[in-house]
Amino acid sequence: MTMVRCEGVKKYFKSKAGTVKALDGVSLEIRKGSFFGLVGESGCGKTTLGKIILGIIEPDSGQVVVETKKVQVVFQDPYNSLDPKMKIFDILAEGLIIKGETLHAIKNKLMIVSSLINLPIGALKKYPHQFSGGERQRIAIGRAIITRPELLVCDEPVSSLDVTIQLQILRLLKDIHKKTGITCLFISHDLKVIKFICDHVAVMSRGKIVERGSVHDIYASATHPYTKALLKAAAYDNIKNDGI
Repeated sequence: MTMVRCEGVKKYFKSKAGTVKALDGVSLEIRKGSFFGLVGESGCGKTTLGKIILGIIEPDSGQVVVETKKVQVVFQDPYNSLDPKMKIFDILAEGLIIKGETLHAIKNKLMIVSSLINLPIGALKKYPHQFSGGERQRIAIGRAIITRPELLVCDEPVSSLDVTIQLQILRLLKDIHKKTGITCLFISHDLKVIKFICDHVAVMSRGKIVERGSVHDIYASATHPYTKALLKAAAYDNIKNDGI
């Protein structure tokens, strides 16, 4: 079953230098229950596609079909996405309050989610600035999943974190996917991260999908020159940094 289908999606932006073709006829399909990676260098259009799937912006042309209204997002910078004036309890509970759930149900779900994201119950009384970057990202993930979405869009959720903390967040997302079966769209510029967490991947360059397939097939036998260049750069970077 298909969760997301994009056909011929185009999105152009005007700038002083002219027209920027952020998306230039993108077509892809994300199957229900998949952990789908969208990878490419900065400026290739992947975040724009993510925003269109989320309904934040409209495409200029083409068709986007999302087979659920239960969609949540995890952004790159958890500090900017968490209200600094709200306690963690209120941040996590906000979506449930909007849905009209009872206080008893909210507290039960907060306990479940707090356990899932390894957040002590006492931490619910604190504010975002009292946590590290990795802890704030776990809170952001908890807020996203507490309403039980069917599609989770993760836009560079680990790129601002240290490598060791990245691994913790990636393992958390894998665990959530395993336990809930949620469909995930994971946007990243890092092929090592995509290989670690995703089962399928689409490679973007200059507003187009240049290659797609299972992670195993793409990493074992990429055919497009751009994908090969990304893989070569990722291998070199891994040698230097001994990363994920």
